[in-house]
Amino acid sequence: MPRDGRRIKGTAGERAEGRERLRTELVAAAREIACETGGYDSVTVRSVAERVGYTVPIVYQYFANKRALLVALVDVGFAELAERLGHAQRPDVRDRAADPLLATAAAYWDFAMADQHLYRLMHNLPGISFGTSEAPESARACFELLRAAADRDMPVRTDATHDPDAAADLLWAHLHGLVSLVLDGRIKGGASRGRELLAKPWCR
Repeated sequence: MPRDGRRIKGTAGERAEGRERLRTELVAAAREIACETGGYDSVTVRSVAERVGYTVPIVYQYFANKRALLVALVDVGFAELAERLGHAQRPDVRDRAADPLLATAAAYWDFAMADQHLYRLMHNLPGISFGTSEAPESARACFELLRAAADRDMPVRTDATHDPDAAADLLWAHLHGLVSLVLDGRIKGGASRGRELLAKPWCR
């Protein structure tokens, strides 16, 4: 039985926390449906409402339409990726890594392989700006972490005087390109060989 539209009760702080929990629940439901059905084409506002046991109008109180829900998922995805990249670059983790740059690359790879549908959505949803001030904050955080790794750990540096983002863009292009080839089944050896190729552009 779908839950009705009763307002969340409590203090102002408790109501705000309740709304945020429900928003998180709706986003998680969309993600679960995509994993179960093979992608986000099958995700609808109705299917999300049914998954969490709410009526459709309740979902529309949080997301104007399916696209708004998908944009929220893109932000969640980049936030999770930033968390993994940040963990790989923690001083204690870096100190234990034989190759710190490979540790960052592996964190990127592991995220993409763990939720391939979300990774595709993050990079393929039309209308999401990258490389500008309009890019999602979570995506900018990922780029800054990639730039930090590239500037600190790449053995062959590009000329930062003319293009300070070149090293980070080249690192991202390598990681995203390799992941995309594997996800599309367009590289010899599949995921196992793709994982082995992560460090090749900078290995000595």
